Amino acid sequence: MIRVLIVDDHSAFRTALAYLLEQQPDLEVAAQAGTCAQVREVILEGRFDVAVLDLAMPDGDGSMLIGEVCRVNPGAKVLVLSATLELGQVDKVREMGADAVLNKMEDPRRIAEEIRCLGSGAPG
Repeated sequence: MIRVLIVDDHSAFRTALAYLLEQQPDLEVAAQAGTCAQVREVILEGRFDVAVLDLAMPDGDGSMLIGEVCRVNPGAKVLVLSATLELGQVDKVREMGADAVLNKMEDPRRIAEEIRCLGSGAPG
């Protein structure tokens, strides 16, 4: 079972993604967060294999959470899932430690597959 942390400030998107992932027999949504502050609390409370992280957060830059997530939860992989990706941002978030980057508009099956790849240790 691959345990997933979903971080997105839009509760409707976060809830819908959680529902879709929970329909997969090998994926479990371990926690959800809607702000940087909530992420910092959640990563201390539980273990997860893959963090699905939005960049646009109401209380900070989500890319700054990449290092924190990995430090507190060694071995966790980070999938940046954002609708506001600009050309230089993909390289920036990869340099900050993101294992994979997808646009939020990606097919949900593709998102689930990327989570599986990351959770199994395959490169993103």
